[in-house]
Formats: sequence, structure tokens, C-alpha cells
Amino acid sequence: MPYPVHREDDFVGRRDFRERLPEIMEAARKKKSLVFITDRGKPDAVCMPVEEYEAFVELLEDMRDPELISMVKKSRREIEKGEVMELEELRDYLGL
Repeated sequence: MPYPVHREDDFVGRRDFRERLPEIMEAARKKKSLVFITDRGKPDAVCMPVEEYEAFVELLEDMRDPELISMVKKSRREIEKGEVMELEELRDYLGL
């Protein structure tokens, strides 16, 4: 669910958001993207598809799992040390 660097069209002023609400929500749903609502040019709120929101909440819940965090940190250290397998090597290892 990583989002790219935000473009100018990811931001909309409050007034414009109110006037174009259905259009903006439909575009966010189709593109599965965030829309930042601004107040006087500063981000104030975010509009996002509910599926993206649910995935975000699930990710936050996962981040509270100490065992999972420990596994991720261990994996990152292994990657930094170059302890990785090429795809074909992994397939052979798994017998695929």
C-alpha cells in the first residue's frame, strides 16, 4: 500500500472538495489514491477509498506485533549482509 510522492492533483482545497465531492471520491476510488484536502493551502484532512483505509489499519495492527517486527528487522539485516537467494535458487530450494 505504499503511496508515491504526491502530485499537485492529489491536493484539493476545502471549497473545491465540497463542490466536487462525488467526482473527487470516484477518482480516488478508481485510482486507489489519497486526496489531501487543504485549508488555506495546508493539508488538513485525507480522503481515501475504504479498502485502502482498511489495509492501512491492518498494517498498523501488524506493526504492533513484536514477533513480526523482530522478523522484519532480522530480514533487513540479512538483506544488508547480502544473505539473499535469486528467484531460481529459491524455486529449486522449495522444489517448485
